[in-house]
Amino acid sequence: MKTEINLSAVNNKKIEEIMNNIRVENSPFIIEIYKYLRKLKEDKLKNNIVIYPKEDYENFGWKDRAIDRVVARYKDIMLCIDVYNKYDSKMIIKNMMVFAKIIRKVAAEIDLDRVIYVRIFKKGNVDSDKGYTVERGYCDKYREFNVDILDLLTISLKEISKCGYGEIADIMKNWQ
Repeated sequence: MKTEINLSAVNNKKIEEIMNNIRVENSPFIIEIYKYLRKLKEDKLKNNIVIYPKEDYENFGWKDRAIDRVVARYKDIMLCIDVYNKYDSKMIIKNMMVFAKIIRKVAAEIDLDRVIYVRIFKKGNVDSDKGYTVERGYCDKYREFNVDILDLLTISLKEISKCGYGEIADIMKNWQ
């Protein structure tokens, strides 16, 4: 499933419009992420996903370089989708510092069992064969998320435009 448009050329204003369309009740994009990463059935997800207000999750300090962000939750499984301009493999530590703040803010209201972090980059080389990577768990010198707690999906819109959508076709057909 190849695309005919350059997804990475989308300007930041358009990204905000796309994210506002994702930030709706029963968002197909969010439902597909939960189905893909957590193997949940769509009928369980419909009408049971809480979308947090955009204003509550903007700008988490100078390390927060996200263009836009959507924070949602299904029961005790939190989802955070961040969009950035350019992928840099060293950026993960700063991303995780911001992500940890988001988790703390959501966890102040409800006990969380699992978290899903989706990082979408307009440009950059995530995986030249697929254009995305899926990782279970994460560890650096500051924090550790074990494989039972964290699902991490990293997508390069530029690469995915070239490679096709692969396994995440159902998710990405709902992008835009």
